[in-house]
Amino acid sequence: MSMDDEIRALRTSVALAAGDHVTCLRIEGEGAYEALDHVVACDLFLQDGQMRPSLLLDEQARPFADIHVARDDESFYLLAEGPSPEELVAFLEKHFPAGVEATARRCDGTLLSLHGPYAWELCTAVLGPDVGSLPYLAFYRADEGVFFRSGKTGEYGYDLLIPTGEVETVREALLREGAAFDLARASLPALDQCALENGFFNIRREGRAGLSPLELGLQWRVSYRKEYVGSVALRSRREAGANSRVVWAVAGAPVAEGDEVFLEEQRIGHVLVSGFSVIRGEWVALLLLDRPYAYAGIDRYEIRRAGERRPIRTASAPLINNRSLYVSPQRHSYRDRDVSKMPPFVLPL
Repeated sequence: MSMDDEIRALRTSVALAAGDHVTCLRIEGEGAYEALDHVVACDLFLQDGQMRPSLLLDEQARPFADIHVARDDESFYLLAEGPSPEELVAFLEKHFPAGVEATARRCDGTLLSLHGPYAWELCTAVLGPDVGSLPYLAFYRADEGVFFRSGKTGEYGYDLLIPTGEVETVREALLREGAAFDLARASLPALDQCALENGFFNIRREGRAGLSPLELGLQWRVSYRKEYVGSVALRSRREAGANSRVVWAVAGAPVAEGDEVFLEEQRIGHVLVSGFSVIRGEWVALLLLDRPYAYAGIDRYEIRRAGERRPIRTASAPLINNRSLYVSPQRHSYRDRDVSKMPPFVLPL
């Protein structure tokens, strides 16, 4: 199956992906809250069963890990992308404050993930209604595993932490029941493309550009009210002001990472990330533009490469009108999908 077919399935039905790009840690022991609060960039205002997206920063206020924190009574789950499991544990052990007895260990089990406007229905069929009815940014722990509702594709998304001895049984059940949903396997590049189309941060791409949350538009994931790793550098950057910002864009012609962006004869930035959107039928990109030009809705910019000029239009994310915005577990099912009239995937920008 091509990546385009993977994305079509993810946008219209259900896709199953491996979760091996995500590290799941369990933070527990005396002082678990204090230990995490000292390293996680957001305020840890979480009730039992809630999740919150945030970041781990390095000392220069650059993203080290893209994380979700989930509170489980007095312990926590940490779902992280970016560093290896060993690098992540070493980071936490280095920066946990002295005197706390909290420990960070890898969760027992294997992560699988489901994405798509009918992912909730397949979860219900295989894992029960408690999983399929989870609200966004919540998790549910049972004997069969730990089930997280999040996702970075713009569709219904579930990360399923399954005990290692049961993972093949669960995977086979998902594939078997998923046949009625035209279930597809989705690769990490397909997930990354969907994340780009919906404006989700990707630590493997723009997250490696040496930028801070200011340039990346991620200040909503950090706090300026507490101290944590990178907070001093982040405040300093904020006081100095960001010289550039990221902006999403669409283009009819191919766009490549590193292409320069011009307004008339003035260079105003470059392309950080790009990919072809099979749903939109055009290229989508994330630009890093000089701050005075970092606005959506501008159609006067050009991409230049090897003497060739190509128009590009900045836009606001999300760039896809996701089916998951309209599919309701109370009213819809995949079996009757043709009965329900859905709006177009692409709305006028």
